[in-house]
Amino acid sequence: MIIVAVTGSFAAGKSRTAGFFKKLGAGIFDADEVSKKTAQKGRPVYKAIVRLFGKEYLQKNGELDRKRLARRVFAQPKDLRMLNTLIHPAVIMELFRTLKGLRHKKGMLVLDVPLLFESKMEKLVDVIVVVRSSQKNIFKRARLKGVRQDLAEKILSAQWPMKKKTDRADFVLDNNGNLKELEARVRRIYGQILKMENTI
Repeated sequence: MIIVAVTGSFAAGKSRTAGFFKKLGAGIFDADEVSKKTAQKGRPVYKAIVRLFGKEYLQKNGELDRKRLARRVFAQPKDLRMLNTLIHPAVIMELFRTLKGLRHKKGMLVLDVPLLFESKMEKLVDVIVVVRSSQKNIFKRARLKGVRQDLAEKILSAQWPMKKKTDRADFVLDNNGNLKELEARVRRIYGQILKMENTI
C-alpha cells in the first residue's frame, strides 16, 4: 500500500484533488472529517473544547459553532495551539488505526491532511503532494465556503508558507485552472506514483 499525503494551503483545492485520486481508485483518509467527528457533541475532545473556550461557542443544538470558534482561534495563536493540541492526537490515532494492516496490501491510500507538516504527520507517508493556488483563487474559494477574506488571511498566516511546503514535496500540483485541468494533472501524478510502488 502506498500512503500518499495531499496537503497545501487553505482553500487551495486539496479535497477536490483527493476526490480525483478517489475516482482513480485510491482510498481516502479525510483528516478534516475525522477532526469533526472527534469533536462531536458528547465526545471527550468536545467536552475539553467547551471547558476551555466556553458554551458561547456552541450552537442551539449543542454542537460546536465551528466558524465562530475559528474566528477566535485564528485571531489568537495561543488559543489555536491549545485547540490543535486537543484535536491532532485524536486524528493521528485514527490514522494509525486506518493504517494498521494496510502496509502489506496493494493499492493507494490518500491522506487529505491540511496541516501535514504542522502536525508532524509527514513521517507516516511515502509520497507528499502539495497543492498550491494563487491568492486570488484561494480567496475566491474561501468566499464560496462562506469564509470572509479577513478570516482566510488569518488562517493562511497560521499555516506554513507555501515555499516551505513545496520544498518538502515529491509532487507540486498547481490548481489555478478548471476542474478538467486539475483532474488531468492528478491522473498524471497518480500514474507516476504507481510506478514508484516497488521502490517505496
